Amino acid sequence: MFEINTSEEAIMLSYFEKHRDKKVYRYLFTFDKNYIFVVKENKSINSYYVICRDNDSMVLLLKSKKAYTDEYKGKLINRFTATSDYQVTLPEKPDTMIEYIFRKLMPESGFKIREEQIELSINMYEGIKSNYISICEAEVGTGKTYAYIVAAVVYALYERQKQSKDGIGQEESIPCVISTSSIDLQNAIINNYVPTLSEILYKNRVIDRPLSAVLRKGKEHYFCKVRYERLAEYLKNSKKAFDRDLFEKLNSFEFGNSIDLDEFKGLKNHIMQKINVPKNCDKSCPRFKNCDYLKYIEYVRASFHDFQVCNHNYYLADAVKRAKGRQLLIPEHSIEIIDEAHKLRDAARQILVKSFSGEDITTMSNMIRSSLKGKKSFQNSAKLKLERLCLWRTKFFRRLISNINREIIDDDVSQIGVTIGYHEKEILVEMLLQISNIKDYCSSIISKSRELEIMVLEIEQQLENILKTNDVLYWIENPGNESLIAIHGVPIDLENQLYQLLWRNGISKIVTSGTLSDGEGFDYFKSNTGIDLITPSKISEISYSSPFDYNTNALLYISEKVPFPDKQCDQYIEAVAEEITKLVDATWGHTVILFTSYALLSKVYELARSRIKYPLLKMDKSQRNIVEAFKNSGNGVLFATGSFWEGVDCPGDILSSLIIVNLPFPTPNPILEYKKEQFDTMGKFIDSIVFPEMIIKLKQGMGRLIRCETDTGLIAVLDFRISKKGRYRQRVLKALPGFKVTDSIDDVRVFIRKVKEEGYFKDLNI
Repeated sequence: MFEINTSEEAIMLSYFEKHRDKKVYRYLFTFDKNYIFVVKENKSINSYYVICRDNDSMVLLLKSKKAYTDEYKGKLINRFTATSDYQVTLPEKPDTMIEYIFRKLMPESGFKIREEQIELSINMYEGIKSNYISICEAEVGTGKTYAYIVAAVVYALYERQKQSKDGIGQEESIPCVISTSSIDLQNAIINNYVPTLSEILYKNRVIDRPLSAVLRKGKEHYFCKVRYERLAEYLKNSKKAFDRDLFEKLNSFEFGNSIDLDEFKGLKNHIMQKINVPKNCDKSCPRFKNCDYLKYIEYVRASFHDFQVCNHNYYLADAVKRAKGRQLLIPEHSIEIIDEAHKLRDAARQILVKSFSGEDITTMSNMIRSSLKGKKSFQNSAKLKLERLCLWRTKFFRRLISNINREIIDDDVSQIGVTIGYHEKEILVEMLLQISNIKDYCSSIISKSRELEIMVLEIEQQLENILKTNDVLYWIENPGNESLIAIHGVPIDLENQLYQLLWRNGISKIVTSGTLSDGEGFDYFKSNTGIDLITPSKISEISYSSPFDYNTNALLYISEKVPFPDKQCDQYIEAVAEEITKLVDATWGHTVILFTSYALLSKVYELARSRIKYPLLKMDKSQRNIVEAFKNSGNGVLFATGSFWEGVDCPGDILSSLIIVNLPFPTPNPILEYKKEQFDTMGKFIDSIVFPEMIIKLKQGMGRLIRCETDTGLIAVLDFRISKKGRYRQRVLKALPGFKVTDSIDDVRVFIRKVKEEGYFKDLNI
C-alpha cells in the first residue's frame, strides 16, 4: 500500500488524449496506484494536479512558484491525502488491508498491536468471504469485538469495489447483523466500538462516510404517547395520593427527548408496561400516521446502516419470521455475527418454548370483569363463566403437581418435568371450550379492546399448542404458588430447528465467544446448537487462548481440606465456611464466592458471617443492585450465585479473589433427563454432556476475575472432585491451562503480598 511509482507516464498521456486536453503537463509520480501527480509549468507559477483514476477526474492540488524537486514529493502527498478527493486504494489482498488497520491506523490512535487479534480478524474475514459458519473462540484479552467489526468492514469495502467493477451498482452498505446476549455489549458496540473505529477509518480515508450502527429491540422497550396520555389523564384526575405522586414522577421524565424507555433510569417495570408500545399496535391507533415509534423503525431499517445490533432473542425471532414468510424484523443482510454465542441455545429455548401461565387467565378474567356493564343477569352469567375457566385452570395445574415428587421441590430446582397425558388433555379441551363460550358471550366487551382481543387469542393458541404437540419436553415452574404457576415446553428436536432456522439460510456467519470449547474441542457446542448437522466442509473452527500471563499474575488454589459436596452434611458446610474465612483473611476481602446452590449459600453464609471482618453482602433471588453495592464496598465479600456466574464484570482492585465452592455442574432439569436417556451409560452421559457444560460455565465464572492484562488475582476451588484424589482434576486443569497451582493458604498470602508490592492491587486495603 501507498507505494510510489515513477513509470506510468503513458497512463497520464492516455488520460489527456481521452479528455482532449492539449496543455503540456509533466508527469511526476504515481501514488497508491490510483493517483497520478502531474505539474503544468510556466515562467511565473506551477500548477500541481492529481489525476484520480478510479473516477476518471483531475483535481487542482495547489499553485506554487517553487519548481518541483524530490523533496517536494512528501508535501504534495500529505496535502492530497488530507483532501476529500483521496480515498485509500484497496490492496489486492484483503489481509493487507486488515493488517494496515491493526498495525498502523489503530496504534496511531493509542491501540496496542495484538498478533492474535490480527490473525483472528483475517480468519473471520476468510470465513465471511467463503460463506462459512466460522466458529471462533477468543478468550479474554484477544480483542474479538474489533476483530469481527474490522473483518465485516473490510469485506464490505471489497464487495462494494467488486460490485462497482461488475457494473452492478454501488450499494450504500453491505449490512451486517451483530447479535449478543448482554445489553452492555450491545451498548458498547453502538457507543464505543463502531464510532471509534469509524473515526479512525474515516480520518484516514479508508471509508468515504462514517460507519452507522443501530440498536434493535422489541417494541415493548419503546414509548407510546397515546398510552402515556391515557395513563397521565387517569392519574391527574385520581384522588389517590399514590396516583398523584406517580403523575408528578412521570412528569419529571423528559419523554420527548427519546422513545427508548431503557434510557430513563428509575422507571419501574410495571410503569413501563403501561406506557410502552403494545403488541397490538396497528392502523387503528389515532396517531398511527405520526407515530414516533414507527418513524424510528423506518429509520433503523434504512439501507445505509452498516450494523444492525440486537440480542439473541430478537435475532431468533427474526429468523422464525423469515422461516414462516412473515414481515421481517431485521432488513436483508449479508453477514451475521453471533457474539456471546454460548448463550444462543438458552435464547432459542425462550423463543421456541411453548408456554402457558395461570396468571394469564387471571389477568384476562379481571379485564373482562372490570368492563362488565348492563343487566345484572348478564354480568352474573359472565362472572360464572369466568369462574369456571379459573377452576379448570386450577384443576389443570393441580393435576400436574399431583404427579410429581414434592421432595425434589426446593430453591435450587427451577424446572420440574411433567407429562401431558390423556386426562390433562381432557382438561385443556374443557378450557378451550370455556374460552370459546366466553368469547361468544362477552363478544361486545372483548371487541372494544384490541389488547383484550390479543390476550384471548394468545391464550387460545398457547392451550392449542400444548394440546396438539407431542414431541415436546414439558416442565412446570413456581409449583408452590398457584397465582404464578406456569408450564413450559421445548421441542425435543431443538437442535434440528436451530439448524433449519439459522445454519442453512446461506448467510455468512461468525459464531464467537470467549467460552465455546470444553478443553476437548467444539463438539459439545456444535451438537448443542445444531451446527453439527451442517456439512463439515462449510464449517471453520479456530481458538485463541487469552494473552493474559496466568502463571505470573494468577494463582489457582485447590483445597485439599473440603469433603465431597453435600449441602445436607454439617461437616461439609463447616469445612467450606472455614476455608472461605481463611482465604478472605489472606486476601483482605475483595472476594466473590460463587455457589451453585442458594440453599448451600445461605447455610455457609450464616456460619461465616460472624467470622469475616470485611463488608459482607449476600445475593438472593429478589435483591437488585447487589453488584453496585459490592463495587462500592471497597474491600467487600459477596456471597453470590445465579447471574454472577456470567455477565458481571468487576475488573481491577475491587475483585481480586474468586472462590468457586462447587464445580458448576448443570442443575437437573427435564432437558438434561431426556438427554441422559439417549446414552447407554451414565459415564458416557457425564463425559459427553454434563462435564462439557460444567467446564464452559466454570470458564465463564473465572472470566469475572481475569478481564484484562493488568488484572491479577486468586482463584480458589473448594471442590473435592478436583483435589489430588478427585477424578476430574486432570480434565479441569487441562481446560484451564497456564495457572500456577497450590494447595497452601500460606502460598496464597505470599502471592497476594507479592502482587500488592508490585502495584497490581493499588487500592487493596491492607
